[in-house]
Amino acid sequence: MNNIIYAGSDKTKITSYSNTRKYWQIILCDGCGQIVCGKKKTPCYGGTIAVIPPLTDYSLDGAEGSIYAFMELSALPFKFPSAVKDDENSGIAHALKQAEYYLNKGNRTVLNALGDLITGYIISQSGIEGYSPVVELVRTDINANISNSSYALDGYIRTLPLNYDYVRKLFKSEVGVTPHEYLTAARMELAGMLITSGISNTYSRYSVGQIAEMCGYAEPLYFSRVFKKYYGVSPSEYGKK
Repeated sequence: MNNIIYAGSDKTKITSYSNTRKYWQIILCDGCGQIVCGKKKTPCYGGTIAVIPPLTDYSLDGAEGSIYAFMELSALPFKFPSAVKDDENSGIAHALKQAEYYLNKGNRTVLNALGDLITGYIISQSGIEGYSPVVELVRTDINANISNSSYALDGYIRTLPLNYDYVRKLFKSEVGVTPHEYLTAARMELAGMLITSGISNTYSRYSVGQIAEMCGYAEPLYFSRVFKKYYGVSPSEYGKK
């Protein structure tokens, strides 16, 4: 989760990503001003981090950003634009600069790790508690079964002492995606990491079938279809890229 799509200060790319508004926007503010969203105005001083949820119309009034990061499927628990203090110990600004560096290097494995790190830093600095207990239970169970091809996510949710639809809606409201979308994203991130990391068995790099099995898919063909839908290219093409 917490995939970093872009990190940097290229105004052309920033405008392109901002116009889609489908990503979380993490902005290292450079100067003093405020985040304006409708009638709500949130102070945003130099050195703070502006956190903008997807599908949010906003403007930075007097607080331009020095580094912008765009993230998808983020686990950030914000529903409205917010400003998070970034003191010298929190490390958010440093992680954003690292994200810009590794984006230029094309290192997706490190970028994914930095996305998780930035998310954790922001949640810690905001003082907002994490997920509700039931959502955390579902997340924990999913993360423990990423490689389990016989995992029945619906079956697990129905064992909980709450209505299935309620749990699904609560999960989406807090995490931003449904439990099944979260599971698929987690498996695809693992697949992408395995393909690009160069990890191998005793004799050679893992085959598509072996990667499919490690990512919880019993059928390599179905895994390849899901992979191509998620990344836009086949597993073999992704490895070459």
